[in-house]
Amino acid sequence: MFELRRYFNYKARYLFDSICEVIYSLIFITGIIIIFDSDKPINLINFFIYYSMTNIILLANEELEYEIRTDQYANISTTKRTPMMIYITRSVIYFIWSTFIFSISILLSYPFFYKKFTIPSLDMVGLMVIIALNCISFLVIYVLTIKLTERFKRISVLLNLFNTIMLFYSGLVFPTSFASYADLLDIFLN
Repeated sequence: MFELRRYFNYKARYLFDSICEVIYSLIFITGIIIIFDSDKPINLINFFIYYSMTNIILLANEELEYEIRTDQYANISTTKRTPMMIYITRSVIYFIWSTFIFSISILLSYPFFYKKFTIPSLDMVGLMVIIALNCISFLVIYVLTIKLTERFKRISVLLNLFNTIMLFYSGLVFPTSFASYADLLDIFLN
């Protein structure tokens, strides 16, 4: 609960930046929907996986880089909990924030682009497997991101490269002509 309050106080303290972040995300998500030119509709589950995974990692990196620059990281490393456990806890808050922004974007764009959306039918086993696969993938990438940021202090350009690769080559947003992460997920959906 403390981390949730801390994060929303942080967002309120930097209100202008927070508003710009929401506007950026709204434009980004609706922009992807607009430029998605395919007969096949956008799979909202895959799009949400892409958006939440990359956004959570970028938010964690942004906050960790800020804490390192302002020497707050030294205080974090002296607490009872390890910095890694603190950031794993924070990932839940980042997930809530990302889900909120994604939901608002989809709700605002739905009247205009409802024909471009699809939500695949899921059985319980398929859903559990997809959740497990994505949690494992996310945790590996997330821990690697935290460790790289701790080591090199600034890796935002590398993460922007990762975001671009996920956007265009994971198959989660745009279809690919080769086997991709989305194809792996589709095996469990069908």
